[in-house]
Amino acid sequence: MDELLAKCLTGSKWAWDAFVDRYAGVIFSAVNRTLRGGRPVDDAETAEDIAQDVFLRLIKDDFRLLRSYDTGRASLTTWLTIVTRSMTIDHMRRKRLPAVAIEDAPPIVAAEDRPTIEDPTAAIPVDLLSGRQRLVLTLLFDRQMDVEEAAETIGVSAQTIRSTKHKAIAKLREHFGENRDVEFG
Repeated sequence: MDELLAKCLTGSKWAWDAFVDRYAGVIFSAVNRTLRGGRPVDDAETAEDIAQDVFLRLIKDDFRLLRSYDTGRASLTTWLTIVTRSMTIDHMRRKRLPAVAIEDAPPIVAAEDRPTIEDPTAAIPVDLLSGRQRLVLTLLFDRQMDVEEAAETIGVSAQTIRSTKHKAIAKLREHFGENRDVEFG
């Protein structure tokens, strides 16, 4: 383990300050790349806030997250980039998908009460698609974004969007049957 990292884990203030100086650029770059696909961030304050949250998370609970770093699995720079990217994506999800109060949430419909494919108002069962699949279909069909726009919005590659769409449509076809009267795009 890096000597600087070992000193940080003992609670040394000078070591933590040196750690922040050494890795702030790595973390800030990872935030920017994740937020805007490598282009400069429009809202620098948001990027700074997320980077600060990463550092706070690293030291929370007596450096619990930082202690989980395993030198045998990745370099510290790679590990910090992965942690930062994950936290940035979580931040983006929270901003785009606001929490719904329990009383405002739609009721859960039992499987036997769900509409059939013959019903033109057929709803997609809540547990059929993953959150990402629902998000991709919403962006592509409800918000009428093209693949590149959807990829930029979520912070993934265009190929990931295409693959996710394909898998979601396959699940829908399997669930609703191969009824050719229903068009999924």
